Amino acid sequence: MICKKCNTLNSNDAKVCVNCGQKLVSAAAPIKPDKKSAVQTSSNKFASAPKQAPKNSSSGGSGKKSHIGILLIFLLIVIAGAGYILVNTDEGKKYIEDLKENETFGQYISMVDSLVKPYLAEYIPSMKAEQARVDSIARADSIAKAAEAKKKAALKRASEEELKPTIKRVKRNMQYYTALKDNMSMVLIPAGSVMIGSDTESDNEKPIHEVYVKAFYIDEHEVTNSQFRIFVEETGYKLPKHILFDQFNGPSQPIVGVSYQDAEAYAKWAGKRLPTEYEWEKAARGGLEGLKYPYTNDMDPKIACYDLNPVNDGPADVKSYEPNDYKLYDMDGNVAEWTTSVAAPYPGGKLVKDYGSDYQVIRGGSWKDIKSSLTVSVRDFKGKNWSGNNVGFRCVMDY
Repeated sequence: MICKKCNTLNSNDAKVCVNCGQKLVSAAAPIKPDKKSAVQTSSNKFASAPKQAPKNSSSGGSGKKSHIGILLIFLLIVIAGAGYILVNTDEGKKYIEDLKENETFGQYISMVDSLVKPYLAEYIPSMKAEQARVDSIARADSIAKAAEAKKKAALKRASEEELKPTIKRVKRNMQYYTALKDNMSMVLIPAGSVMIGSDTESDNEKPIHEVYVKAFYIDEHEVTNSQFRIFVEETGYKLPKHILFDQFNGPSQPIVGVSYQDAEAYAKWAGKRLPTEYEWEKAARGGLEGLKYPYTNDMDPKIACYDLNPVNDGPADVKSYEPNDYKLYDMDGNVAEWTTSVAAPYPGGKLVKDYGSDYQVIRGGSWKDIKSSLTVSVRDFKGKNWSGNNVGFRCVMDY
């Protein structure tokens, strides 16, 4: 080896230089670097080394999990299919049905059943036939239920029609008379018997009884404000206070706020009288029997004036609604009407209370009453001096 100090060639096994005595170092021995150079070397090594992207450890695991999930589902389907083939016997079917009823397994078996059975039915003849049978039963059941629902709907409609029977109205040629004093058209009501009262309303209307009524003329509508003014101008009679209010003073509105004495005074001036309640009910029924209202068993705001706001509303003009079969207007609603009958029970009946002899019968209901107060049989009672904004009158005349 060569001495680094004096550059003298020595033998390989020499320990010191033969020339200068310098200790020789073997070339095979590793040279230990000092700490400073080692740190720099290490730093340079890491600085120059290219950065490697971190490996996505989750992607491989996720892929494995998804493959495992697919395999499990496939195995489940295969097992279920095999199970269907194995239990496609009476005993097997019974066993499956028992498991379905089990609280723990039932929902899972039903789920697998719904998923697998449609596919297997395409390849297993017995299951295909069974599925067709089940589908056929389901269709038949659906058709039967639809037919039953349709039948019930038809029965309901028929029942409703029975509750509201069609009323056969009569086209009558009525005889008229025009009163000269108030220029009122009057209708001749023929003589005959009429069933008075009702067994389905209050004791005041009970019992139903037959009454014979002579022929008479009756005003075709209620006495109006303009007609009552003629009476006042000719006689100097006082005007009712309600005629001063806009909701009651229309010329074609019926007069309201008149007492029994006021109505009697007008009728005497016109050469007429007030009707009895029997005459009034015979006229109101229009020749039709057994009905709650003049020509129907049900009331509607389109056929009468009633159930209005008692503060802001008022009666309609006369002849605003369809007449009954005697061609009489507003025999129900608009304004109630005075009669000459006193508050007394019908023969064999009783009143809900004792009203006294000073109370008169009023009929027909009014613009602010509910429809149950508008029937042709309902009776109300007011004192002779009472004057309300919902009571007027019409007159009659003997034939």
